[in-house]
Amino acid sequence: MLQTHPTTTEWITEEIASGIQILTLNRPEKKNAMTVDMYQALSDALHRAELDDTVQVSILTGKGPDFSAGNDINEFLEIANAPEKMASIMSFLQAITTYKKPLFAAVEGRAVGVAATILLHCDMVFTARDTQLIFPFVQLGLVPEAASSYLLPKLVGHQKAFEILMLGDPVLAQEAQQLGLVNHLCESGETLHLAQTYAERLATLPNEAVMLSKELLKCRTLDDIQMALMREGRIFKDRLKSPEAKSKFEHFLNR
Repeated sequence: MLQTHPTTTEWITEEIASGIQILTLNRPEKKNAMTVDMYQALSDALHRAELDDTVQVSILTGKGPDFSAGNDINEFLEIANAPEKMASIMSFLQAITTYKKPLFAAVEGRAVGVAATILLHCDMVFTARDTQLIFPFVQLGLVPEAASSYLLPKLVGHQKAFEILMLGDPVLAQEAQQLGLVNHLCESGETLHLAQTYAERLATLPNEAVMLSKELLKCRTLDDIQMALMREGRIFKDRLKSPEAKSKFEHFLNR
């Protein structure tokens, strides 16, 4: 049976069917750029799912040709002057890093900034063959976030992580798979179906055994991830007010 739940913003939709929660970024006219309200809605939905015994797997996806363009630049300018708005972003990052149930991502098109870094926290990632992962933090006068300064080197090594995070060149889907950032590739328009196929397989397994196994896989790195989140968050917030970042944002908005 399909269930739908109200969210705190129309830009996030939630559906639950056959033990699978699907959370969709639903702002295609803005390439699913993330707002504070969207972060809060995602955080709330994950917390609900964690307490809902009928949910066994969660999937993040995006409506339209792109998964997400990352953070909404206009809101970044507001956050620079009202840092308390960072609370919803940090709440979501805490939720996704500590989520006890399997978390998948079905990614089409471009995943930029935070949309790329959150994939490092997913248990399985499915992308189209033309997907691009882009980490443009330094180009915007910022620093990596979502514990990517810890997780990316751990996955791909320091030298490759340095190249990806400093230069910001797109990581194409095939390379992302070779680096271990992506599990499976498919044709455009098929990622959600593929993710659901694997989620359905997991949903047939003993739920408690799945969650305990995920905990065992992640428990050794959880403290390091939390420390990276806090360290990055502190520096990131300061960088939002820096002349470098403000100049880059203004240039971006005036293009």
